[in-house]
Amino acid sequence: MASSPYPAPAGARGVLNSSEPLPVTPQEITAEWATKVLGQKVKTVTIVKEIHSTASKILVDLTYEGNADADNKPTQVCIKGGFNKALMALHPSLLWTYRREAEFYFYISPIVNMNLPKAWYCGTDTVAGQGLVVMSNLSAQGCDFGEPLKPWPVERVRAGVEELASFHAKTWGAAEEDFPWLAGDKSMGGNPLMGMISSLVSPEPWDVRFKQHAPPPLPKPIANRERIERAFKTMWATENPKLKCVIHGDAHVGNTFITADGRPGFIDWQAPHAGVNLQDVAYFVTGAMDIGERRKHEVDLVKHYLQALHESGGPKFEKDDIWHDYRKHSLHGLAWALTAPGMQSDENVFVMTERHAAAVADHETMELLESLPEYSQQ
Repeated sequence: MASSPYPAPAGARGVLNSSEPLPVTPQEITAEWATKVLGQKVKTVTIVKEIHSTASKILVDLTYEGNADADNKPTQVCIKGGFNKALMALHPSLLWTYRREAEFYFYISPIVNMNLPKAWYCGTDTVAGQGLVVMSNLSAQGCDFGEPLKPWPVERVRAGVEELASFHAKTWGAAEEDFPWLAGDKSMGGNPLMGMISSLVSPEPWDVRFKQHAPPPLPKPIANRERIERAFKTMWATENPKLKCVIHGDAHVGNTFITADGRPGFIDWQAPHAGVNLQDVAYFVTGAMDIGERRKHEVDLVKHYLQALHESGGPKFEKDDIWHDYRKHSLHGLAWALTAPGMQSDENVFVMTERHAAAVADHETMELLESLPEYSQQ
C-alpha cells in the first residue's frame, strides 16, 4: 500500500498528504489504527515506553489475530513523529522535520542499499501536519546507539563513510525531476538547516549560550559571534554545485545505531535536503573520533569515502579535487557550540565542540573562508 503526491518507488509503504488525521497523542495509537496502516488484523497495542525529545519515539508491542503471514507482522515497533504537543506548540516548525523523515523513508529508503531500520508505514497528513514512521524497534533487535561521549574506532568510521557514499551516489545531482518532493525546500533557501543555524548564531541566543550558561570550549580566536556568522554565510554562499546530492544533514555519531554484529547505520533522517556531500562526510568524520585518531586517519577515510562513492555509482574524484570543499564544510561541526541549553547535555556539547573546533583549526577553515571574495559580501 502506497499513496503520495509523487510517484512512489517500489517497496514504499504508507500514505503521504492524507486527508485523514494521523495520531498526535500516544493514546490515539490504537489496535484499529495499527490494523489500518499495517494491513494486518492487530489484536492488541501495548505502549512499552515513550521517549520525548525533539521528536517522540513511542515503543509499542503488537499482537495479531491469527498466525498467517508472520513475515509481515512486526511485533515490536517504534512509532516516531510529533507526539509532544507542548513542544510543538512552542516550535511549530518541528512538524516539518517529522514530515521530512516520513518522506525519506517513503521515497529514499526503498531505493538505497543502506543499513536502515525497516519502515512498515510512512505517513503525513494535511490535518495537523503530522508526520510519522512506523519502524522496527532497533533496541529490541539488539542494536546499540552511537553516543558523542563514546568515540568510534577507525574501522567503524570507515564503515560509516561507506554508508554515506552509498546514499550520496544513489541521489547524486539531486535533480528535481528525480526528487520532486524536495522542491519545497527552495522556500527555505534550499537548505533547511540555514535558518536554524542562523537563528542560533544571532545575538540573543549567542548570549544565552555563551554568557548566561557555561560556554562551550571554543578557542578564543574562534569564539566570536560575528566571525562565525560570516563564516557560515560564506560557506553556504560558496557551495560547489558539482558536489550536489541529497544529504543526511545531521550525520553525527549521536544519530547512528550499531547492529549486534557491529555494522553502523544512520538514523534521525529529519533534515535530508539537496546539499554538498562533503558536509555529511566532514561533519561525521571530524566528530566521530578522538582528535588524535581523527588527525591520524582523516585523509585515508576521505579517500576511502571517495572510492566507495565511485564504486557505488557516483562520480570519481581524487582527494585534491575536493579537499578545498572538505576544509570549508568542516565548519558545519561548530553548530554544536551554538546548541541552545537543554537541546543536548553540556557533556555532549562540550566534547563535540572540542573535536570540531580542533578540526576547524587544523584545516584553517576560518582563514580559508575569510580569504574568499564572498566573505566580504556577508
